[in-house]
Amino acid sequence: MAQQANWGETLAVKLDVGFLTDIFKLDSSTLDGPDKLEGTTDFVDITEYVQTININRGRNSQLDTFNAGTLNITADDRASSRAFDPLNTDSPWYQGTLGIAPRRKIEIYGGSAGTAAMYKGYVYDLNIEYDEPNLSTATILAVDALAQLSQTNLASFNPSQQLTSQRVEAILNRNEVSWATALRSIGTGVATCGTIAYEDNANTLQALQAVQIAENGRLFADREGLIQFDPRVTTSFGTAIATLGGTATSNIPIDALQTVYGAETVLNRISVQITGGTASSVANGTASQTEYGIKNLSLTDIPLVDDAAGSALAANLLNTFETPEVYFTEVGILVNRLTQAQQNQVAQFEIGDILAVNKTFHTGTPSSITQNVVIESIRRQITPSRHQVILGLGKIDLLLPFILDTSTLNDATYAIT
Repeated sequence: MAQQANWGETLAVKLDVGFLTDIFKLDSSTLDGPDKLEGTTDFVDITEYVQTININRGRNSQLDTFNAGTLNITADDRASSRAFDPLNTDSPWYQGTLGIAPRRKIEIYGGSAGTAAMYKGYVYDLNIEYDEPNLSTATILAVDALAQLSQTNLASFNPSQQLTSQRVEAILNRNEVSWATALRSIGTGVATCGTIAYEDNANTLQALQAVQIAENGRLFADREGLIQFDPRVTTSFGTAIATLGGTATSNIPIDALQTVYGAETVLNRISVQITGGTASSVANGTASQTEYGIKNLSLTDIPLVDDAAGSALAANLLNTFETPEVYFTEVGILVNRLTQAQQNQVAQFEIGDILAVNKTFHTGTPSSITQNVVIESIRRQITPSRHQVILGLGKIDLLLPFILDTSTLNDATYAIT
């Protein structure tokens, strides 16, 4: 059953064991009990046995691709009467073999009601550690949908010119991939892929990641387990969904905040070579190069339609990275400190969400700074005593709609929608 933690949050860990777990059985099930005549679910609730949960999703920087998100759980196997142990044929999840097997689904929920999905993935590994005389601990490692895609290869095909989002759909639709449409959320891209000859046995995930680079967007598995493709966004008319830090009672309190500022954040010569091309499209930030020296980023074999598209990608990256900025890169949140409403907000945070982060200072000027940021990674560390969330942050510029007779002319914070 879902369990309420000592800080008030309700946690639930559900595991697919490969057979209907609530089917009505003669001489076993009770009338008016929870079992159904034909059964409804393959999932069992293992929350009561779980000791620690570690979730790691996202990427290290906005120039990276996304690796598979991981889940690591430790459970008390002795308390479960060795239900997790594949050597135990008396396990309630044993039907010829143990139902906890690679590719079985596993789901983590949180928030005040234990219904906000924080991770959905697939069992990758199960290890049992025996500590004599009779202790045993189960460790479950799971991976998300990106890992599933990394285990498939494409048959050779030659798609025609199409938007990056259409290329993602085309790859996922391939018979050798056959990724269900219900398990994807694809935003419309702004860049165009060219006619590319994909070789036989090309890795599916690597092909998708190349499209992500061409778009300068995001391709990841979200907390609901969907493959999500986000288009290129460096400025947005959106608003922050929550404010972290600061003194307002409605703000979500933070425990740690990191910033970065230095030459390592500067890129002022961007070169992009498209697939099949011989020359690179180069964007130079001459003023930045004079001030900070030349800092190069070279992208090759990018599946864009032509050099003009390569130039547009180079210019987009240059605009983002040619000037060093002090920006918040990581923030820590202790869920134990939060109200129920805030627990729900934090449980539902997703990669790509826009936040406002406020830092107040006891000395110096200004006394406080607020920055708009975008979530690029989410790490969760849950033990019996605490739930720590660490968010990796990226840069984003929020714009306000220009309103006649109201907005200020020549103010870069306003734009026409």
